[in-house]
Order: sequence, then C-alpha cells, then structure tokens
Amino acid sequence: MTISKPAFISLPALLIENLDTPFCITAKGEFTRRELLSHALSISKKLPEKSYAINLCQNRYFFIVAYLAATIRNQVSLLPPNQSPRTIRDLSAAFVDNYCITDELDYSVNTHGIPSSSELLHLSEQDYFLMSDEVIDSDTGTFPIIDIDRTISISFTSGSTGKPKAIEKNWREFQSCAELALKQFNLADKAATLISTVPAQHMYGLETSLFWPLFSLLSIHNSRPFYPEDIANRVKTLSYPGILISTPAHLKACTKVKGFWPEIDMLMSSTAPLSPTLAKQIETIFNAPLYELFGSTETLSIASRRAAKSPEWQTYQGIRLWKQNNVFCVGGGHLPYPVKLDDRFLLHGDQSFSVLGRSTDLIKIAGKRASLAELNLVLNHIDGVDDGIFIPFKNERLSAIVVSGLPKKTILAELKQSIDTVFLPRMIYYVPFVPRNATGKINKAELQDMIQGLHIV
Repeated sequence: MTISKPAFISLPALLIENLDTPFCITAKGEFTRRELLSHALSISKKLPEKSYAINLCQNRYFFIVAYLAATIRNQVSLLPPNQSPRTIRDLSAAFVDNYCITDELDYSVNTHGIPSSSELLHLSEQDYFLMSDEVIDSDTGTFPIIDIDRTISISFTSGSTGKPKAIEKNWREFQSCAELALKQFNLADKAATLISTVPAQHMYGLETSLFWPLFSLLSIHNSRPFYPEDIANRVKTLSYPGILISTPAHLKACTKVKGFWPEIDMLMSSTAPLSPTLAKQIETIFNAPLYELFGSTETLSIASRRAAKSPEWQTYQGIRLWKQNNVFCVGGGHLPYPVKLDDRFLLHGDQSFSVLGRSTDLIKIAGKRASLAELNLVLNHIDGVDDGIFIPFKNERLSAIVVSGLPKKTILAELKQSIDTVFLPRMIYYVPFVPRNATGKINKAELQDMIQGLHIV
C-alpha cells in the first residue's frame, strides 16, 4: 500500500534542526536559514497584489528572498531566459497580471555592462518592486503553510524547436530533485559553501543556489564571480570547504590562469558536456574532483558523471531512461510523469548512458542557452539586413555573416534589443550572398568554403 505525501508543508518544520546554520555568505556577513525565512516573510507582505513576479534580481540573496517571498504570497515567479527588453516585454504580454522584482532599477548599466531591463522598459511604480538592504526587515510572525503541488515558478526553454516553452515547476519536484542530487554527491550532511558563476534564473542556478542549500547544511556565497581571478579571490575568503558551481566556458578560462588555485573540495559543471581531456586538466589544476550534471529545464538535473574517470552518466536514484518509438524518455525519481528528451543516447543499462548529441541546433554559452534558428530569425528581422546567419565556433563565441549595407554598430545595437549579450557576434563579416539551396536551406558545403575564405576563427 502506497501512502501519499501530504500536499502541504511548513518550511520552518523542514529546517527546524538547521535554522541557525549559515545559509548565505555575503560581504556584510552570514545569513542563517532562520534569517532567510524571516526576510522572506517580511518581503512577502510588501509585494504588490499580482499573480506573477518576474524575478530580475542579480544579487543572489535578493533573488532567493524574492523567490521565497513570492512563493509565500502564492504568486508564481517568472524566470526569463535572458533580460533583454524584448524578452521582458513578451513575458509581460503573455502573463499580464505581473510585476518585476529587481535590484538594479537605479543603475544605468548593470554588472554585466547591459542597460537594466527595468530602466529600458520605463517601469512605473506599479510595475516593479525594488529589492535593497533597506526594504529587507526581520519578521518573526507565523510562517504560512505552502502547497507543495502548486506551481511556484515558470522557466523557459531555449525555443530550439519553435517558441520558448513555458515549464511549470512545483515545490515537490524541486525538493525531491534536490534530495536526490545531494545524495548522489554525498552533500546532504556536508558543511561547505557553494560559489556559483551561474545566474540564479537559470534552472541549473536555481537548483544549486536555493534548493540544494535549503535541504542540506550547504551555504551559498552571494557573489557571482565572472573572471577567473574573481573566482579565486572568492574561494580564498571562505571559512568552510568550497564547492565551485560553474560551466565549461568558465572552467576552461580558469585553466588559462597561471599560478596555484586556492584549495577547493569539489567542482560542478553543467550546460554542456566536457571532454575527458579538459576534465582531467581542470581536476589537475584545481586538485579536486570535477562532476558534471545532466538535465534540462523540463526535467531538472537527472544524472551525473566524473568525465575524468568515465564518459558514462549515472542517473539519480530511481530515475530511468528508455527509448520509445525512436524518442528517448526519462521518468521516475522526482519526475511526476515521463518527459521526452531532445538528445540522442546510448543506453548501457537502467541507470547508465552516454550522450551521442542533440537533435536540435541548441547552443550554450556561459551557462545560457539559445537556438541558432532563433538568433538567425532576429538577425534577419533587422530592417536593412537582407540576409544573414550566425556561425558558432569551438572557442564558444559566435560570429555572423550578413548581406547588408548597415554599419556593424547599428546591427549590434538592434541585436542587443532581443538577445542576451553572450550571444552577440564577436565579428560581423559582410558577404554578397548567403549560400542557400532552392528551398532556402543553407548549403553547408558552400557555407564551409565561404567561412574558410573569410578566415573566420
């Protein structure tokens, strides 16, 4: 006989034994889990009366407090795949009863050199809630019961097969997945601090920034270091063992830094597979094991591997992968129902597999995802661009070839309105035509000849 779990839960009851342990490390000191819940309860009472909260916070602790506050208020957090003005406008149009939670309303340029979405959108006071140290108070009131089967946030796929798809997730899935992941890596009872280069709005970032620490003794560092030197400096400041949560692009950049890295216990990578050679190089430089997570927006993380030791992935406990009608599916574990995957696999058993490649044109750079088809569509919608395509390369940068009389700065300015800056072309090459066949599809052989003639690297 199966006994179903209760549909409602109290967060303080879950954390009662660990309420006074560190949850977040900031430049101003540590916040415990008790303080986190107190801050979230306080902010929840100040939020606008809306159904959806678009969480744009760059400060990791502000993001987490805002996410929990929206959950307490029975609001749904919308987590955009990027913060371009057009993305936010489209999101606002699709989920009309919304407001933005931001911590950068007063800045002309945010930490990544991009004009803040809230500023570019000219938000009125009714359209946003500004997170800051001044608005965060302590509240020792009664913490509400949470419906763990209610949708608490919506993330979005890259749209590689069409428009980005909205993926709803509830508390039960996040908690169950976190518990499985923590068991997979033996982290449930480990006192360590996570340092992450991944944005919290990304599903990988959301899992590791909020739910992993919440259901363990782990703490999260508030910073989001970008350059290798910044990462090293953050690791040096830790009073607990450090675990670096990052991406292949960041980790590869770290291998170029000369000198010794500060001591670290473990590294985590996701968003794209690492080659065994690079994985071994990273482990040697950091003198620590490197583990990769496999997952998606639809599934959350479902498997892991240590590429320096084996190319095969091992699923979390209870999760199974199978092939059905030439399509691969995954189910079990934290997943309430089977999910079809876009990847191709070689199955080695119930819980072991190799990834053969994606069945789409999805690209991932610096922890963010986009579709080449989508990027090409944006490029070709620019008035004055007759034709054009993006070209991906092994150095994880994009270039573009265009048929246009527009100057490069004009094309870049238009692209910035719709796509994340990590996907902007580093070089734009002007060509007399884009090689296509009679149906309008790219002639790959002719395109390769053109690329070689342009010396694109």
